[in-house]
Amino acid sequence: MLKLNNYDFEFDELFEESPITIEIRLRHMSDQSVEVGIKKRACWVLSEEYQELAYAHYVLENYEEAKCYLKKAAPFAYLTGFDPELKGHNNEWTIQGELNVALLFGDDSIISKLRAHADDFTTSSVTKKAIFLYDHLLIKIGTGKVPPEEEIENALTEAKSTKDKDVQQCIVPLIEAIKGLTVGDDLLWQSSIDKVIAWHADECKYGDFKEDGNAVMSLNALSMAKLGKDIHGWQCKTDSLYLPLYLIND
Repeated sequence: MLKLNNYDFEFDELFEESPITIEIRLRHMSDQSVEVGIKKRACWVLSEEYQELAYAHYVLENYEEAKCYLKKAAPFAYLTGFDPELKGHNNEWTIQGELNVALLFGDDSIISKLRAHADDFTTSSVTKKAIFLYDHLLIKIGTGKVPPEEEIENALTEAKSTKDKDVQQCIVPLIEAIKGLTVGDDLLWQSSIDKVIAWHADECKYGDFKEDGNAVMSLNALSMAKLGKDIHGWQCKTDSLYLPLYLIND
């Protein structure tokens, strides 16, 4: 079993109760008579349940099961993050969960739907503009649009001037990774992923991710690794349990 942080998945309870919860919530989604509020809650629960199962299986080193559950989570991550009727409340940090799961594990139809949001993307609230600007860049490059150089540089300037440790150690290198992808600089891309993973590992040991079940993987870094592979054929060389590169192999 992988030891990545202090989160207790309570495996027996999870594996016993999740199938029941999923079955109930899938019925809510398919029943036309169910009101929107219940469907909205069902979307969120299904996304969270499938992801928790994925991360639990990853910790148990059941890698194929982890990948399978992340693929099952993707449609509901899209709905709860972006569907006009069913989306929930997300700030500029929390939306990254839905966005990365949808980008990494969604099928072509989900990517196409996400692409339509690239220019009008909003969140329920924003506390750090730099993070919101990164989200915009991610949804664009993740759905096949090339972010303008000016937009990348503006986001980088904003991030570098933001007096916040997490922005400096995570968001700045993520934007630099996107810059590396757009200008073909594999060294910048690779070094940026390394920095994100170093920050993520520290957060799992000492910071906000110590008891976060979703933090057993760095999905932001994984998205950067996948984009490098898809766009340029680059192979990420970062060696970390928080970056399961097997997930982006076909």
